Amino acid sequence: TPTSTSTPIPTFTATATPSATPTSTSTQIPTFTPTATPSSTPTSTATQMPTFTPSPTTSFNGTTMTPSPNVTNASNTSQGFTTGVVNGTQVTVVTVIDSTTVVSVCGSSTTEGTVDLSGASGSGGTFSCSCSTTCGFSGSGSYSISTYENTGPSSTFTSTILQITTSFTNSYSGAVYNFDGSSGLELQSGSSSAFSVSSTFSGSGYFRALAGAVISFASASTTIFQIASTIAGTFTLASSSITQFSNTVEVSGSSSRVTVGSGCRYTCSSFTSVLSSAVFEATSGTAEFSGGLALASAAQMILTSSTMSVSTWSLSSAIATLTSSTCSATSLSHTSGTFTSTSSTLSVSSVTSIAAATWSVASSTITMASALYMSSSSTVSCTSASTLTANSAQLTGASTLYASDSSTTVRTSQKSTCKGASKIQARSGAAYDFTTGVEASEGSEVDIQSSALSTSTATIASSTAVFSSATVAATNLNCTGSTANISSTTITVSSIFYSLSTTAITMASSSTLSVTQMQMSSSTITISDASSTLAVEGTDNTDIATFGANSVISGLGRVGFRRGRISMTATSLLCRLILSSASSAFSHGRSLLQTDLTTTNPALSVCGSVVSGSDLTIGSGASVDVDTSCTYGSESWDISGTTTTYTTSGLANGNVDVQSGGLLVLSSVTGSPNAFSINGTLTLSGTMEVVVSAAGDGTTVTLMKWNSGGSCDNLTSVYVYGCSNCSTNVTYSSDGTQCYLQMTFSGLSAATADDDSDEALYFLFFLLLIPIFGIFMWMLMKKTTSTPPPLVQDEPKEYPEVRLHFDTDYLPAGAPTPVGSGGSNTPVYPSI
Repeated sequence: TPTSTSTPIPTFTATATPSATPTSTSTQIPTFTPTATPSSTPTSTATQMPTFTPSPTTSFNGTTMTPSPNVTNASNTSQGFTTGVVNGTQVTVVTVIDSTTVVSVCGSSTTEGTVDLSGASGSGGTFSCSCSTTCGFSGSGSYSISTYENTGPSSTFTSTILQITTSFTNSYSGAVYNFDGSSGLELQSGSSSAFSVSSTFSGSGYFRALAGAVISFASASTTIFQIASTIAGTFTLASSSITQFSNTVEVSGSSSRVTVGSGCRYTCSSFTSVLSSAVFEATSGTAEFSGGLALASAAQMILTSSTMSVSTWSLSSAIATLTSSTCSATSLSHTSGTFTSTSSTLSVSSVTSIAAATWSVASSTITMASALYMSSSSTVSCTSASTLTANSAQLTGASTLYASDSSTTVRTSQKSTCKGASKIQARSGAAYDFTTGVEASEGSEVDIQSSALSTSTATIASSTAVFSSATVAATNLNCTGSTANISSTTITVSSIFYSLSTTAITMASSSTLSVTQMQMSSSTITISDASSTLAVEGTDNTDIATFGANSVISGLGRVGFRRGRISMTATSLLCRLILSSASSAFSHGRSLLQTDLTTTNPALSVCGSVVSGSDLTIGSGASVDVDTSCTYGSESWDISGTTTTYTTSGLANGNVDVQSGGLLVLSSVTGSPNAFSINGTLTLSGTMEVVVSAAGDGTTVTLMKWNSGGSCDNLTSVYVYGCSNCSTNVTYSSDGTQCYLQMTFSGLSAATADDDSDEALYFLFFLLLIPIFGIFMWMLMKKTTSTPPPLVQDEPKEYPEVRLHFDTDYLPAGAPTPVGSGGSNTPVYPSI
């Protein structure tokens, strides 16, 4: 500055020589110390400040850089960065980041810009990108900034992890953010990001929204994430927006919540995991997980009026809640946790497995194209008009399948099993339809109350069945080593019912067990009330019931046989027995020949058994055949004052009523038969047959015992076969309370005795000889003139009559007088 204005300021020609050589290639403009050579002699001693023509030589990465006029303080480092232009690209080198830092990449003079953060330190500031082509960020680590604003189409990140603490905004529709494998975008706690236009995050880096971060999508925008993503904050889709993930997604942490709003769509073609108390929810939205979905560690999936599709869905200690929603999955596995479906639809095309989890299904439809596996105390409860359909249900480990409500149905197409103390339960009108069959074993339970069960084959093995006020329909029912309690229930078995190996069945409260065929051994059936019935419907001319050793049917109820043949061995029927065919087989006149029992329906064969525990009714067309060669027990009988122990072949422990058309047969009678004991009265309105297989010469045997009831004269239709010279009679006990049917062999064995059918054959043969004899006589008369001898007629053969004889000599004082005791015995049947 001149010291005086009285003397003119001289001019100079200056040669500038740098006082120092720059020590780096930074963008800082170097300073100079000029050496001035006067062009004239000054007129005063004032010192004039020289002027300069600068010639900068600063370079960036080896390239000469000129100042950028739109960057404030480009010539110094007061804001921690310098900016220049290299070959048309704005280059900004940042060394310090703080709250005052404002870096604007590109402007009106450039279309592309780069920001070098490799030497930067600190945090804060604002970075904005307005380049019309690309904004590039390069660095060597993580850099924390407050705000990032994008108004350009493309941003690239190289070895740069950008950490946003306040906000990340995009206002350019279709913007693309590309991250290399060492780069990422992190939204820190307290930050927010609002996407109102479409954008894409591409490359091989990552996107993270940390706990406390808030990300929202709106205005029908579509945001595509091609990089791995982690969501620990809130992630909200609204206003019909769409997010598409093609890389892995992890939603984790108690602060994490993904919300898919009305009309919005969330899709992920890679694997998605929702962990650690995170929540994924959709309300009137759509979620698609074609790459699979896993929920774990108290995570939740909440769908309301939404649609979700999953390839492989796994839940572990997780919660799923579906309300008025539709969900489909290729496969589903759930270990621990809860699954609730209300007014929803779930379909699984492959296997569904549930372990230690609880499912509640209400007013919903669940369809499993493959098997449903339940284990480890799992529970599936279907109520309120729900339908569960599966290929099969396989229960193990104390699991429970439960159905309730009159409109609820559980249906399987293949055989289902219930093992390991598991339970199949039904209440309040629910229906189980195990089309191919169901088996309960290993201490399990089938518990059907006020509900229905239908199946082809039901097997209860070493388990328990409870049927109360239920309806059960099965093709086959097999109870082996099990317990069954039947109360107020109707069970219909269209084929075979098996009661085997220590099975104990109790029927009560007007229950009905109706079967077509039956096999029973080493088991018990207790029909505890008079209104309960075991009915064997049978089939004509077939073996329809076999009672093996140690079989016991007892109680106040009834056992009924309608048609077919029944055999019993060492069996006790300690209840009322009814034999009654649906149509009479005895409406025609009876033949005197022995009846073919295969034509009777039902036909009961008794061998060493209790045939009835109470009253026995043999209806029209039915038959009971007691094999007297079998052994049941022994009884002491007083016959005509002599008490002797007799071996019995069977026992009817009640009154026996042989109705009109009914048939009682004592078969296999020999010289030492075992008698049939009736511990009650005998009413014979039908027919009784005695079939002799081997006789004793002159032997009198006892065939049957019954209570007199005041009279023993009702045996009017007794027929004897196999012994034409045998006679029967009825005698009394000394007190007149017991009646005994006895038979006496009259010196001919059954093998040589003629019966009516043999005599008829001989008579027919004789008639055949008459014309032959006539021809012979005619020829003889032609040869002689002598008087022909007179025809001598043979004495007619006498046909024996089986007579019923009452031995009045042994009647006690006051005993009722039997009919026919007035001198001649009444024949049992007329002679031919």
